[in-house]
Amino acid sequence: MPRSDALRNRARVLDAAEEVLAEQGLTARMDAIAARAGVGVGTVYRHFATKEALWQAIVVARVDVLLAEARRLRAEADPATAFFTFFARIVADAAAKKAYTDALRDAGIDVKDGQAEQVAAMRAAITGLLRAAQDAHAVRAEVGLPEILALLRGASLAAETGDFPPAALEIIFSGLRTV
Repeated sequence: MPRSDALRNRARVLDAAEEVLAEQGLTARMDAIAARAGVGVGTVYRHFATKEALWQAIVVARVDVLLAEARRLRAEADPATAFFTFFARIVADAAAKKAYTDALRDAGIDVKDGQAEQVAAMRAAITGLLRAAQDAHAVRAEVGLPEILALLRGASLAAETGDFPPAALEIIFSGLRTV
């Protein structure tokens, strides 16, 4: 298991890399990322052998944050709030994530490479939140994961392109609610 200072440095590098990537794109230099993170460039390379590995790690970290949010909501919020909040969080995250995934794709990096476990975990998280909301009679019983994923894809794509008015989520949610 990595030391706690190594884990903190890795997290700082990821945060800094996300900021620098948003500002400079894939041409960002590793020394600029190191400076932003407050670490030496050797520390960056110790955690990420290439820029591509660092960019991929940003995408993975973003999904990990969403998964942690799903666990937190499931534990702390009532089922309806947990489900609808998480749905909205995924849509809100889509626009920010798109810039990274588009840049990675343009560079020939497969953003889904090595993410099979995360995809399965995300599906399980959404399914768990959906079932809990259905058990609480907050979401229509005939709605399943395929319908939720289709709605999430559509809403996320609209959010990515900027064509998603604020009222759209409430319209989607109205169609999902039992009453």
